[in-house]
Amino acid sequence: MWIADFCRKEILDQGVELIHKLILTFDVEDFINQNALFALGTILSMLNKYQLRSIFFVTGHMTEKLAHFPEILSLLREHEIGFHSSSHSVRPTIPEYTNTESYEKAYETSRLRETSHIDPLTGNVEGEGGIYALQDTYRPKKIISFRAPGMSWTPPNLEALFDLGIRFDFSSSISQSEPSNYKGITFFPYTFIQYWQGTRLDYQSFLSAILKRKIAVFDLHPTLCVNQRMWDSIYYKSNPKALVRVPERAAPEVATLFHNFEVLLRQISLLRKVRLIQVDSNLNSHAKDLSLSKEEISKLYETSMRWPRRFFSFNPRFVNRHFQEFFENACQ
Repeated sequence: MWIADFCRKEILDQGVELIHKLILTFDVEDFINQNALFALGTILSMLNKYQLRSIFFVTGHMTEKLAHFPEILSLLREHEIGFHSSSHSVRPTIPEYTNTESYEKAYETSRLRETSHIDPLTGNVEGEGGIYALQDTYRPKKIISFRAPGMSWTPPNLEALFDLGIRFDFSSSISQSEPSNYKGITFFPYTFIQYWQGTRLDYQSFLSAILKRKIAVFDLHPTLCVNQRMWDSIYYKSNPKALVRVPERAAPEVATLFHNFEVLLRQISLLRKVRLIQVDSNLNSHAKDLSLSKEEISKLYETSMRWPRRFFSFNPRFVNRHFQEFFENACQ
């Protein structure tokens, strides 16, 4: 119980006010590597073992694939299901297809692509899919939360998703600690970690988050538990000619990563038992009204564009303007 003991000590020594909520989230997006299904199933079984409920952000492509795996779908239905875009890294990505001078055109393109199946090799729209696939597959659950791939969201895309039922966003860096409300959308705090190895630094990040944030959002990509690099690296230069698998981790390394993750879940379960934190996927948290400066809006834009710039060598021309337009009424 060393984490729980440490938390008590911090409270006594520093008068720290503990957060009351930890949200566990997972990005389910790797529809190419078959071992990603094993990783997802293993994590779901662990969560079930410790009776922990989470949010799983699932892409349209992955939802279509999961239709053939009823056992995994059954486990997923025990959790909150969020939307992780129709096609994640297939080009054009969200920042690319919303990079138009017309905000309205970016909105219309977003609505079309986020409700469609996207060909993973060409990027073309091919019939119904996307968020509609999630709404059909996980019915009667409502799909009301969203996380953009690479945390790279754009305002016209989010507004299109709002009109499709999305009410909670987990992509923005607006806050590190508590949710904010704007235009009917609740923006949850930025994640504090996105990869877990069980190192000392990992635990330091975890403890710092739960001690200092009102709501701490943990994020994990199941595919990285079993693969050496991200599945979508084949898309970084352009859409590939074939869906190529990435190198797998060695079995001992996979076993160690899962062991370390289960140790974390055990510690989280103990923290919950002694009532030091709440762990749930309830999205009805109190949110303050949003107020931003122009400088803060620019920082939001820069943070959102890190992923496409770093991995896709993409520098948008019009997206910054969309951010300024979207947040105009929140500007101080």
